[in-house]
Amino acid sequence: MIDQSDMIVSLVPELPGGKPALSSGVERELHHAYEGGKEAYVIWPCKAPPSPFITETATKVLASVDEAMEYFRGKGYIP
Repeated sequence: MIDQSDMIVSLVPELPGGKPALSSGVERELHHAYEGGKEAYVIWPCKAPPSPFITETATKVLASVDEAMEYFRGKGYIP
């Protein structure tokens, strides 16, 4: 479905103890979007910093859903 999309948004929630609930599937989807020239946004509210596998393939990493919504409004993606 990534090939049919304009962009992707991945939310990586934080597990108890502060670890990110990240799957290899999310990393693969981000890489696929990156390779296809798609915008790929990651919402990363975790205490632990994202790995280079995330930061190097994401268009932008945002710290919260609220920050993402503000960013997308500023870009004109949502009203």
